[in-house]
This record gives sequence, structure tokens and C-alpha cells, in this order.
Amino acid sequence: MLSNSDPLEKDPTNTFFDDLYDGFHIQRLSIFRSVCSIAEKRKPVNELLIRNY
Repeated sequence: MLSNSDPLEKDPTNTFFDDLYDGFHIQRLSIFRSVCSIAEKRKPVNELLIRNY
């Protein structure tokens, strides 16, 4: 299992992980990051969950 931030959020033409892990199960998840000190600026970001099962 591998987790990484989704580059498609910033650049819709970036298919690096889709190409690299072709044949794997790729799931895009919307999660909240809690590292920003200002709560109003916290927003959901997309993460990739890549599995071989």
C-alpha cells in the first residue's frame, strides 16, 4: 500500500502516478489537513491510495 498527494489537484494533465502504477488499484480520497494554524484556511486535499490487492 502506498499513499501520496494527488498531483491532478494542481495540474489536471499530470498523470505520473496513473502511468507509473498502471494495473494497480488507485483510489482518490478527499482528506483534511490539520497542520495550518488558522482553522479557516484548512481545506480538503486529495490523496492517492495505491494498492496491489
